[in-house]
Amino acid sequence: MTGEHELRTFQVRDMCVELRELCMSDDLEGMIEGTPHLHRRFRIMQLDKQLATRSGLYIHDLDGIRADAAARVDTWLPRARVHARLSASWRPAGVTDPGHSELSVVWFQQPSEDPFGRLAEIVRPLDWTALARFEPDDD
Repeated sequence: MTGEHELRTFQVRDMCVELRELCMSDDLEGMIEGTPHLHRRFRIMQLDKQLATRSGLYIHDLDGIRADAAARVDTWLPRARVHARLSASWRPAGVTDPGHSELSVVWFQQPSEDPFGRLAEIVRPLDWTALARFEPDDD
């Protein structure tokens, strides 16, 4: 249990990281018409664009979403889109500037599922040093 001003921590392999932000949104909000296939294709385009323009971002099960789109799966993605922002004191080798590392994780789940438990499952096997980006402290 964390106190009022303590951050929730998660284990990423042998590193302890802190959750800085967790947002859940309705991924179908504002959608007037479409199909599960088009929804997946649209999300893939959005997520690929995000991955191409920023480092320190991990999209959980993106290959599965791509495979479902290619197979023209006729079920909707889970309705909740979750975005978590994590940080750790880890710095890349050779970096002496003060700062921290950050990783954003995005996934889809049912709204009734526990996002904190799901986040723990997703990040536990990740390679923080390969995925996270270094953020220097502001002076």
